[in-house]
Amino acid sequence: MMISKQPGFRYGIAGALMLVVAGCTAIPQPEAPPPAPRPVAPAPTPAPLPTPAAGWEDRAVDAGAWRYDAGSRTAAFVPTGSANPLLSMTCSGGGIRMTSTLAGNVSLRTSAGTDQIRFDGGSANLTNRDPRLDRIAFSRGRFALETPGGGALTLPVQSEIGRVIEDCR
Repeated sequence: MMISKQPGFRYGIAGALMLVVAGCTAIPQPEAPPPAPRPVAPAPTPAPLPTPAAGWEDRAVDAGAWRYDAGSRTAAFVPTGSANPLLSMTCSGGGIRMTSTLAGNVSLRTSAGTDQIRFDGGSANLTNRDPRLDRIAFSRGRFALETPGGGALTLPVQSEIGRVIEDCR
């Protein structure tokens, strides 16, 4: 028997031999699918919680934004779609004048508690060290001014309030 000395022939025989050997391997069988999960009964719906009393903490905050004017040292809460502020806090002399449409004895509600502020002619004057100012500035997220007749402002606490207070000290 004569074997060719050409390298192409050798590689051809080696390639054919590999195909024959590869064809002898076992064909893999597909695995059985996992068993279907058992149906789970839906969890019972929990009973609704009782509706909390609509306190000042639960009311929606009045829509608008605080604005600060460094020239007049005034922080004003201006409602959305209006140019007239609902409340303004102005540093004048040694105190802060709060101006609003509220009148009479007004309840100030903060996360620290409830206080009274007297609004005469639409304004109230507080000394620059009055602790009620700090209670407003550090209240958790909001504060409210409420009149006995039902008028109320629920306003967000933002940095402009603290700025006018600090500018006045």
